[in-house]
Parts: sequence; structure tokens; C-alpha cells
Amino acid sequence: MKNKLTVKQIAAWIGIIVLVAMYVVLLIEAILGRPGTQNVFFACVGATIAVPIVLWLFLWAYSSITGRHNIASLDAMESDKPHDAEGRIIPDGQIKTVIFDIGNVLVNFEWKEFIRTHGGYDEEMSARIGKASCENRDAWDEFDIGNKSLKEIVDGFVAADPEIETEIRNVFTDLKGIVTKKEEAIPWIESVKAAGYRVLVLSNFSSYAKDPNPEAMSFLDHVDGGILSYKDHVIKPDPAIYKLLMSRYDLKPEECVFIDDTEKNIVAAKELGMHGIVYKSYEQVVADLHALGVNY
Repeated sequence: MKNKLTVKQIAAWIGIIVLVAMYVVLLIEAILGRPGTQNVFFACVGATIAVPIVLWLFLWAYSSITGRHNIASLDAMESDKPHDAEGRIIPDGQIKTVIFDIGNVLVNFEWKEFIRTHGGYDEEMSARIGKASCENRDAWDEFDIGNKSLKEIVDGFVAADPEIETEIRNVFTDLKGIVTKKEEAIPWIESVKAAGYRVLVLSNFSSYAKDPNPEAMSFLDHVDGGILSYKDHVIKPDPAIYKLLMSRYDLKPEECVFIDDTEKNIVAAKELGMHGIVYKSYEQVVADLHALGVNY
């Protein structure tokens, strides 16, 4: 199978065809001795200057919009770095893909504040609701697995503490506000991508938390893909979810680094051959990435 032409190759061929066509016309005009030959000559000279300039501007615009390097890119300091067929920088070092968890990494998981503000309850009642729900690991996992309706999941919370059924149901009418935006998320993703790394997400996450919080989740438009557990009905630290990610995106585990705020999820990733960083703060993760040779 022939390799697919890149944008800059297509642009180059268009430029060559235009120039060749004009000089063929000039040759025909000269052979026929037509009076307009001089005008065609000047047009060819003008095209010889203008066509490369137009193509250069086109390639520059394409590079600016897509972030993909080409000959017109404004990154002369990186022009000697290797690039793939689509113009992406090939990162130095072993790691090629950075994989992010979402909760408490790319968004704030504000469940305590969510319970307090949704119900208007005091600290004691809020803690009791939290124990029956967000801290009730088995029941909460049902959100992320994605096999049950919101009502069925809340029924599980109620079963953990039936005396406060009304309060629990009042809080969990929806999950708007349970995650909030981290301002550094999108700039962080874009800077890692600009250095040539593929950026994916791998998260235990529910549609009930994702859909009502579009602003907090807007970073999803900036990543190269990934897995949200509710879509595939498998959660971390089950090895199946890591293997699914590697299979779906044709990843080599030794070329990946996974960032997650939960240590057991990092342990599971490392057991499959991935590099792993336990998220404690943005600054700490940046330093740890640099230590692994992930420079951006």
C-alpha cells in the first residue's frame, strides 16, 4: 500500500504543477510567436515568486491551527528534531504517551462541598451522607462502571443508611458541581502535546458526573483520546482497563507514563510495564515527569 501524502507534499505538488503549467504555456506562446508572449513571460516570473510565498503562508497557517510542525513553522529552535509523517515532533527519550487520570488530576473532585451545598446540611449530616455515598466504595463504583441508572445507584446509598433516605435522595438528584474546573488542565495538556507527546485519559468516571459539568470537562476536547470507565464498563485497578487502553491505541507500556491520584491504580499500571506517578500536586508531577525525561 502506498503511503498517504502529507499536507506539505500535496501543497508542494500543487505549486510544482502550477509553475510547470505556466512555463508550458510560455513555451507554446514563444513557439507560435504570438504578441502576448512578453506578458506571459512576466506572469511566469511573477508566479515563480508568488506561488512559493502563497504556499509558505498556507503551510504556516496549517501549522498554527493544527500544531503540527512543517517547514513554515515558527519553531526554528526545534526544526532539527525528528518528526513523524504528519509533522509531529517525535519526543526524545523512551516515553511517547502521557496518560492522565481525571478526578483530582485534571478536575477537582469536590464531593464534600457538593454534599454540603446541595443539601444545605450541617457538617455532621454532610459527613453521614458522604459515608453512605462517596466513601462507600462498592456503591460508588457503580457510578463509574456505568451499568445502573442514577436511581438504582442512589438506592444503594440509601441501603447503607436508611434513616437518612430523604437527605441522600435530596443531594443526589444530579451531580452538577461535584467536579470543578482546574485552570491548569488545558494549558498543561496543550504544552505536553506541543512537545510531541500523545495525551490520553484513563479514568473511573461516570456519565452522571461528566454530562452536567461541561465547563469542568472541557479539557476532553484537547486530548487525543482515552477511556472513561462508564463507556466500557470496567474500572481501575482492574488490569483489563489498562490492557484495553493499550490495545485500542496501539501503545507499548514501557513508552507510557500514567498519572493518577490513587496509589493502587499506579501500582496496577506499573505491574503491566507502564511508568507511573502518584499525583499530589501539579508542581510535583511536572518535576517527576521531567525526571522521567518528559520535557515540555
